[in-house]
Amino acid sequence: MEQRDAAQDGYYSGVTYPMEFHRQYTPVWLNLAAVINGHRPCPLDRPFRWCDIGCGQGFTALGVAALHPNAEVFGFDFYPSHIENARRFAADAGLANTSFADVSFETLANAPATTWPKMDFITLHGVWSWVSATQRKHILTFIARHLAPGGMVYNGYNALAGWAALLPVQKLLRHVRATHPGNTSAIIAAGNALLHGLIRNGAAFFTENPMAALRLEFLGRQDPDYFAHELLHEHWTPFSPDEVAADFATAQCGYIGSATLLENFDVFSVPPPMVAMLAATQDPAQKEILRDFGAARMFRRDIFRRGTEKPLPGDALAALDAITLTDLGLPDDGSYNIKTWGSEGLALRADIYGPIRQGLRAGPLALGELRELFPDVAMLREIAAVLIATSAAFPTPFPQPSALQLERARGFNQAVARHNLAGGHAHLRAAPRLGTILPANIAEQAAAAT
Repeated sequence: MEQRDAAQDGYYSGVTYPMEFHRQYTPVWLNLAAVINGHRPCPLDRPFRWCDIGCGQGFTALGVAALHPNAEVFGFDFYPSHIENARRFAADAGLANTSFADVSFETLANAPATTWPKMDFITLHGVWSWVSATQRKHILTFIARHLAPGGMVYNGYNALAGWAALLPVQKLLRHVRATHPGNTSAIIAAGNALLHGLIRNGAAFFTENPMAALRLEFLGRQDPDYFAHELLHEHWTPFSPDEVAADFATAQCGYIGSATLLENFDVFSVPPPMVAMLAATQDPAQKEILRDFGAARMFRRDIFRRGTEKPLPGDALAALDAITLTDLGLPDDGSYNIKTWGSEGLALRADIYGPIRQGLRAGPLALGELRELFPDVAMLREIAAVLIATSAAFPTPFPQPSALQLERARGFNQAVARHNLAGGHAHLRAAPRLGTILPANIAEQAAAAT
């Protein structure tokens, strides 16, 4: 995989990317995050365009295509094997509304303007922090030329506050990569042996920077390819959010919120004493920086929009009221605790969430109905974010899916099942009413294959 060096521009290619689905940058989820933050969603009941830059095996793009047959779905990646796999799966699932291309970011940026259409959604996950400044400029050029007015961009990248302690470690591992023969596993083994030798022999760096040891412990529990993805790229860079926002401003895109829903609410994402401090902070960019410090945040899922003017209050409220939630059937132990920035979590009010969970078990529940009980709109947004972020419920954008949606979802599910029977590990199923992909057990997968 060490080919096409000009396109890779220092990107470490000895990493295999699995078939993964990321719900945080699907159209339904991005619309949800936009509405929770008081912005307009993109209408999904008409044709729209969604694209993934650096799509890997293309599994999120394939899921979007299956769930939204009225959409044109694009996936771009410079690894030919990734694109070949995505195309093969699309053909097997009957997803004719997909277009996958093995192109570099430079090619995307410099192609004639008519090569690619205007996009309603452009997504980047695991790209921004792992490529060079030159490649980031190419990406911004593509966004500036091809994001439609009102379109949204998702950018998932490493946050400086959570990764700063590992900057010297990453430079050491890059040196190991440059000097150690062998494949990815051998390089990681050599690097780990060196690092743990430093810790074992009392290297002051680790005693003076305990966060570095904690981050290494976290990485040690991950798949080796994840370790390589994080620490072996030549241009690996964690960012402060104001830096990223300034870059996206050059493409006429402004920050509107986080796709990690609970990070839009400080009570769930920073230590309690910081909540009042953040409420008193007027500068939006500084507030985001402080939030990263408060949570020692490692990863950000920023949403940008071309046009950040919010709708009229009545229109914003109507968009919120229109969200209908469906219970996902998780066990309810009655504790109502939610994981937050700390290890112990935060106890939710049982007098609020208990009746809501009970109501959801009786059937789908519109936020407009809940507003009769909770007229405070800020509280209603928080309730929606909590229920969805904890997988207690999910939006139901298509309560009555069309015949084509059902057909495409069935084709997707059958293709996933055949993939798994051949030795794959994508145990997921399309849920057309919800507009997302959900986990499925092996028995369900076997049934779907027939």
